[in-house]
Amino acid sequence: MPIIQKSEQATLGYSGTLKEISSRIYDPEEIKIYQLDEAINNHPLAKRPTAIRSKLAYKEILHNAKLTKKYLLPGMCTIFGYDEPKYKEELEYYDRTPFTLFLGITRTNDGNIREIGLNLHLFPPFARARILTHTYNVFKPYFDKNFNDVTGKPNTFISYDRLKHLMKNNLKIAFGIRMYIPVLRRASWLIPTRLLSTAMYTEGHFSKASLQQIYHFWRQF
Repeated sequence: MPIIQKSEQATLGYSGTLKEISSRIYDPEEIKIYQLDEAINNHPLAKRPTAIRSKLAYKEILHNAKLTKKYLLPGMCTIFGYDEPKYKEELEYYDRTPFTLFLGITRTNDGNIREIGLNLHLFPPFARARILTHTYNVFKPYFDKNFNDVTGKPNTFISYDRLKHLMKNNLKIAFGIRMYIPVLRRASWLIPTRLLSTAMYTEGHFSKASLQQIYHFWRQF
């Protein structure tokens, strides 16, 4: 198979219709030179109004991503339903459909399991794109194993401490760290690397706060 030159990257799904991008399966040479930041910037949803692009992105993710009800492991990116947080009455706000990069599993003092993740919906799109792109570039071998389908083993090197060090805290990533109770998490869609550029354009379904209020909280964090 001939090596694809960087000048040909426009053919790798960086442009085209939303369905073409969402259904595209990449070959090894294409994966090798894939650039997530270009895929995000040249995505057909990039210039659509926020509400419209979010609705369209959800439609493609739910149609093309893999559904699971298992524990979520380090490195997995998912969108899942979380309508009833245990302490929702005490929360200032919460996202009913988090787009989350999972960082591991921990136990509370009373022995209960909690999943720890970074909810990317809590960041404005420019910060969300930078976090996704930087994480992909640093952990590219892992993400490339899960490029077309999520089948690889979890990456134990992806952790909150590691991400915080990589980002140098300039994106306030601590703001997005959340803990989830596995039994309260409804069906989850595992997002392969090829769909990250589409998932980037989903927005959270927030209760008790608007999207603009969430971004204000991030800026003030």
